[in-house]
Amino acid sequence: MDANHTYTLHVTTPGALDKMRSHNKPYETLILGVPILVLPGVWSPAYDWSGLYYVENLPNVRGLDFLEIGCGTGLISAFAARAGANKVVAVDVNPTAVQNANMNFKRFGVASANAFVSEGFAAIDGRFDVVIFNAPYHGCKPNDLLERGCADEDYNGLKAFFRDVKSHLKPNGYVGIGFSESGDLELFNMLVSDHGFTIKRTLSEWRDGYNCMICELVASGR
Repeated sequence: MDANHTYTLHVTTPGALDKMRSHNKPYETLILGVPILVLPGVWSPAYDWSGLYYVENLPNVRGLDFLEIGCGTGLISAFAARAGANKVVAVDVNPTAVQNANMNFKRFGVASANAFVSEGFAAIDGRFDVVIFNAPYHGCKPNDLLERGCADEDYNGLKAFFRDVKSHLKPNGYVGIGFSESGDLELFNMLVSDHGFTIKRTLSEWRDGYNCMICELVASGR
């Protein structure tokens, strides 16, 4: 991308942020009939359907070790644990999100899942069969931890993810990344290629005025 390019939030995002910030008490939102607890200050699936989209298209994780980067409320990780994942590790840079995720794991009795604070892979040990990252779509600077759920300055977090993910992926593992046509797809595709991955499958859908994508990646040559 041109170095002079200025990234901005999608037109629908400020309204979603306003709705999230309107809550000063914990609340619930139903996702596929499951009541997900949301704490104030955590990116909310009540106002962004990208987490729902990933849950709707969750791959077969039964018996697998599953890692989620940027877990938010723990929605995706909770569904992975409920779907029979052997071990679920969920991390987020936002301590309130980590608290939120662990509360949802406890609510649903998923003892195989645990969340903790980590900037990307910094605090993570070991390798996983499945690594997912519902990445922030926008490359502008976030104003606070809540906005880290939608904004990643100059896509530095996405770049770091691709730099580090192979060292935490089992030999036959795969990566799932949520992204959007409103993001910098040229950069995204370059990162995929430059770090030795191939896009095995892409899902893409528009709802509520914006697009969500899920790209399943495997190491090139597989």
